[in-house]
Amino acid sequence: MTGATGLSGATGVSDASVMTGPAGACGFPPAFPAAEELERALGDPHGPTGPLTFATAMEGDRAERWPHSSLDRLRSWGYPAHLVPASLGGRLTSLEELLALGRVVARRDPTAAVIANSPWASGTPVWLAGTPAQRRDYADAVLRGQWMSLALTEYDRGADLLGGELTARRVAGGYLLDGAKWVINNVRLARFVCLLVREPALTGLRSLTLLLVDMERLPAGSYELLPRIHTHGIRGADISGVRFLDAFVPDSAVLGRPGRGLDLTIRSLITIRTLVPGLSLGAFDTGLRCAFDVLRHRRVQRRRASDLPDVRHELAAADLDLRVAETVATCCVRLLHHLPALAPVSSAVAKYLVPHLAEQRLRRLAGTLGARYLLTRDHWHGVYEKLVRDTRLFSLFDGSEPVVLSSLAAQVSCLTEPGADPRAADPVFRPVFAPRPYPEGLAALGTASDLDPVIAGLGDACAGLERRDGGARAAALLRAAGRDLLADARRDVDPRSEAGQQVGERYARTFAAVCVARSAPAHWAAAGVESVLRPGGRLPVSTAESLFLDLALRYAGRSALALTRTA
Repeated sequence: MTGATGLSGATGVSDASVMTGPAGACGFPPAFPAAEELERALGDPHGPTGPLTFATAMEGDRAERWPHSSLDRLRSWGYPAHLVPASLGGRLTSLEELLALGRVVARRDPTAAVIANSPWASGTPVWLAGTPAQRRDYADAVLRGQWMSLALTEYDRGADLLGGELTARRVAGGYLLDGAKWVINNVRLARFVCLLVREPALTGLRSLTLLLVDMERLPAGSYELLPRIHTHGIRGADISGVRFLDAFVPDSAVLGRPGRGLDLTIRSLITIRTLVPGLSLGAFDTGLRCAFDVLRHRRVQRRRASDLPDVRHELAAADLDLRVAETVATCCVRLLHHLPALAPVSSAVAKYLVPHLAEQRLRRLAGTLGARYLLTRDHWHGVYEKLVRDTRLFSLFDGSEPVVLSSLAAQVSCLTEPGADPRAADPVFRPVFAPRPYPEGLAALGTASDLDPVIAGLGDACAGLERRDGGARAAALLRAAGRDLLADARRDVDPRSEAGQQVGERYARTFAAVCVARSAPAHWAAAGVESVLRPGGRLPVSTAESLFLDLALRYAGRSALALTRTA
């Protein structure tokens, strides 16, 4: 979510307004020069060869090949330093900036973005609870460009963290590991693996511990790497598993405290679930640009397809969903810094809604593109179909939609508690946000809040909408959504049931609508609120035309950074 510099040749519009998300779409300033620098350094993604071009991404996707050249280019630019907190010698201070950098990469190749950011995601337990020595060793390895892995899931139990075949038996000076983890990113290449294990002599939550395992120090023959697992999306990633065979790890490998592995895992997943959805924004962004470019060149009945009213509406609606997704992702990342006790809610909102909007809208645009969506050449080297497949995986990473919606439904009762201060979230919605350096200030992370100041500000959000032209209808919808959500909070609903899933979705959409109402610019805030609360609804003709013309103005020029071709 970053701005790019330069001018688009055909229109004279600054690319900063084309690229940003926050600046051009959401109203937040492009405060991340590192992301702008990376965008410039990577150059034109339409080139016939070279790292992080569409051609290279598609070649790697067809061959299911690890994106060596792209990752080497990011390493030479200095990307690993942005994955390590500044207190440990890196350049990471703001998760919002990390989100911006990830989006720059994901716009060109979501596979490369997932892999490139995995050392940060895998290291979240280390940043949150590691000893000084563990943090130092892990940070140094990341800065050297080594790969890391977070191993939670197992073949028969999936992400059921309370069971599992991987056991850790206590012995003198440490543990003996026996069993396997499965569907893990980078484990065959990893220097360090953050590993959730179960002590068979204990029961319940206290049986789970997180370990930081140095794969280079494991005794020979004490583990085996399992074959690579092939997937329909993110095909170049190395996803596989590992089996331990009475592998000894010392007591010094424990992250946090023994028996507190579930708590630390949950805190880590909250952080990851806030950031990873933002990578789908990159795929969404490029997919929309590609669709617009194809449709404005395609001729239908002697005129451009983009001149047809239904096509213009679909493009406008997609652009609006992208703006909404950007706003929600930004607000939720800021809430992680500013109100970490609310992060169990805000992370679930981001994890559900942002990939969901990207996936659903790209699938709809595929229908608008017709057969051209399936072409493997021309039209940006056929990258659109890859983007559709890749975005589907973002909704599954670190918690599927049912899991995330159930967690929201389980927390909705907090809305019945009095005393939430709607002003507490104000800094999140302002143009400039200055967080405490990551990971400082996250001590309350994972402690579910009894209060939700975002929903508490719903009345103020409605009042703001009503002061804007055309905002009365959106305000009425938001007030009604708030009333329905409060009624849900007072009901006794099983979060895992179908009704519970529906409650979770209403919570996510109402929360997101408040974020849009309080932070989006006036010319599309009301439309954004309505699109969140009435998904699939048709935009008013005047709104759709206004949004389409804005999109066309931003995308019509030629610039490497704007990801467009010559008109």
